[in-house]
Amino acid sequence: MYTVTIGFFWKVLAAAALLAIVGAVGTITYINHTRPQDLSLASPAPRSPAPSPSPEDPLAAACRPPAAPPAAALVTGLWLVQPGSIAGYRAHEKFAEITSPHDAVARTQHLSGWLLVGGTDGAPAIEGGCVAVDVRTLVSVDTLPGFDLRDRDKISRDFLSAYSHPFVVFKPYAAPLKLNASSSAVQRVSLAGDLTIQGVTFPATFRLDARLKSGTVTVAGQTTVNAPKWGVEVPREAGGFVRVNPDIILEVSLILLKP
Repeated sequence: MYTVTIGFFWKVLAAAALLAIVGAVGTITYINHTRPQDLSLASPAPRSPAPSPSPEDPLAAACRPPAAPPAAALVTGLWLVQPGSIAGYRAHEKFAEITSPHDAVARTQHLSGWLLVGGTDGAPAIEGGCVAVDVRTLVSVDTLPGFDLRDRDKISRDFLSAYSHPFVVFKPYAAPLKLNASSSAVQRVSLAGDLTIQGVTFPATFRLDARLKSGTVTVAGQTTVNAPKWGVEVPREAGGFVRVNPDIILEVSLILLKP
């Protein structure tokens, strides 16, 4: 009953948006030119580590880091997620009578986490890690004529059961890390691990660009998850006002420094 009610609410909002969209001049061109770009690598400018969050902070507690080992090596050691990191989702929407699909994109900078790299600088390896994202703080960054995106954000929080499961958490598996300490060039990395959404955990693999420069590791990329697999239902009725592809893209752009 709860899912049906949310789905109906989404359709009502979509119907109101549709009336405005159909009447807008050049809507398809507008949608195509305002689609948010994929998250990319942050600037590698020199940075100072942010203060450690309070132990009582629930977000920090969701990914509490281990004790930091000595940081003499360039690559190996404990890396902490820094302010300016971003995470979010991208969902493909299709409105009735509008030929161009639209990307619903929401993002947040409320995340925390860490990555522990062992081995040697010549052969680094991930020993553990954790990234937690507060999905209660996701805010839409796309634009859609006639649609109040704050309503969509509220619906998305309901779909994600955000107030009973406020954090999406990713924990990478132990694996060799293809990050060359002698090069600041962008390198492609696949990072597999356990992804937990609404308390349900499944394996997932992020496809990432990574760069080590000026003592900073930056990574950016995405993975695709099937929402119903995690118990997240999205509007998919062909006869409705809007259809949302159940394969949702999760995006990240992380900045990591040693403490």
